[in-house]
Amino acid sequence: MSWTHASRRHGIARHAAGFVVEDCGLVYIQPAPPDSAVPDPRVVFLGDDEAGRAIEEIGIEMEVDANGEGHLRVIHATALRDKYRGQYEEAKRWRV
Repeated sequence: MSWTHASRRHGIARHAAGFVVEDCGLVYIQPAPPDSAVPDPRVVFLGDDEAGRAIEEIGIEMEVDANGEGHLRVIHATALRDKYRGQYEEAKRWRV
């Protein structure tokens, strides 16, 4: 996992963002915005960090390397917005 500079803009620490990815329960895929320079679909993780804060995190799956390993590039992480509240509640049911 790697992070863009913009992904840190809202003050979500990398360890908190990593925790959300590992524990989100359900992952959503959404298309790239029409004006985006990067046309790849977005992977949306909605979950709680270790402190119980609801977080939304968006990444792009990068190409698989020679070892067959994928890579997630986190481009956005912030406190959960109302826009994702319904999906967040749905994902809660899938958490371990």
